[in-house]
Amino acid sequence: MMTFRDLSETEFESIYYQYMVNDFPENELKDIETIQKSFQRGTYACVVMEEDNEIRAYACFSWVHPDVQILDYLAVVSDIRGKGYGSQLLHWLKENPEVKEIILESEDPNFSKDESEKEIRIRRLSFYQKNGMKKRETSVVLGDVEFNIFTFDGSTLSEKELLKEMLMIYQQTSPNLQVIPY
Repeated sequence: MMTFRDLSETEFESIYYQYMVNDFPENELKDIETIQKSFQRGTYACVVMEEDNEIRAYACFSWVHPDVQILDYLAVVSDIRGKGYGSQLLHWLKENPEVKEIILESEDPNFSKDESEKEIRIRRLSFYQKNGMKKRETSVVLGDVEFNIFTFDGSTLSEKELLKEMLMIYQQTSPNLQVIPY
C-alpha cells in the first residue's frame, strides 16, 4: 500500500544527501542551508511516497503563500524509475484537497546542448502533460537555465499572477538568482 507523509527538517537532510545530490544537476540543486532556512521559516516542505516502508519518490515545495507552491523537486528513487511512481505522486498531489496551486518548472528542450539532452527534456515534458499538467505561456530563465512553466489543468492563476508568485518565491529562497521571463 502506498503512503504519503511530510518529512521533518531532520528527515529531509537524509533525503537531500541520500538522493537529491544524485538526482539533480549541481546547477539546479539548492544548497542544504538555503533549504533549511526555508524549512525554519515554515515556507518549505518535502513529502515522501512510501511502499512497504521504502521510499519510492519524493516531492519538495517552496512558497510565500501556502495556496501557491512551486514544486521545487520531484524524483523517483533511481533504480525504480519508469514503474509509475512519479505518476502516482503527481496524481496524489492533484487530488490532495490541501494543495491549491502547484507551479512546476521543466527545462526547455529548445535550449538543449545536444540531441540526447533534448530527448530527455521532451520525455519529461510529455510525462508532466500526461499527468494533468498544462504548459503555460510563461517561461523563465533561472540563473543560466531556460524553463517551461506548468500548472495543473485546473489552475486559476493568470500568467501575470503566476509570474508574480514565482518571483516572490524566488526572491525569498534565492535572492541572488536572476529570473528573466521569456
